[in-house]
Amino acid sequence: MNSPIKQFCQSLTIPCGFTDAQSGVYTNTTMTDILGMTVESSQVLDVFHSHEEVVRHKKLPLSLLSTLPGGYNPSPQPWRFDFFPRFDEKNIYQGAFFYAQPFLFLSLLEYIEGGSPYTINLIQSDNRFSPRERRIIFCLLQRLSSKEVGKKLNLSHRTIENNLQSIYQKAGVNNCRQFRSYCCTNGINRFLPPEFLPSGSQVISV
Repeated sequence: MNSPIKQFCQSLTIPCGFTDAQSGVYTNTTMTDILGMTVESSQVLDVFHSHEEVVRHKKLPLSLLSTLPGGYNPSPQPWRFDFFPRFDEKNIYQGAFFYAQPFLFLSLLEYIEGGSPYTINLIQSDNRFSPRERRIIFCLLQRLSSKEVGKKLNLSHRTIENNLQSIYQKAGVNNCRQFRSYCCTNGINRFLPPEFLPSGSQVISV
């Protein structure tokens, strides 16, 4: 393993690592925790290795979005992994440097309204709402109609409407507009029901 780059990774507090030309892998402690302590079996690295020839040929970074549960985190969080190919002075491929950061979310509407990117929350601290109500709230905040929410959750339109009245009453509001404002004020708009979180890793760009 390349000693200078190994020392560089060890000196960083961000999760990072590198691969060599023979697909050997080194990760610093923070990255090892995210990957679940067993980098050899990490699906993130499996996806990278399956695209490594393209990265080597195009000489372009590879970006992945991963929602794999890993490390010591009590619940999984979406992470973005970026892999950058490394070449020596003779333009010979030396492997890739990679690092991870929490994946940030921002809708187009939030963007034009001046919002800032944020990480999602998978644990809802507001216990006033039941698990079903939390799923309905999430769908409502995605601007789905009551009928669309019912279709997505396999519930009748009437059931959704009844639940909405209960949700509004608990929040002390009278309509959807007031409720969206309530959710933004209380951070509920950043909550994603864990059962909706997809698993695995997907390529963002290469």
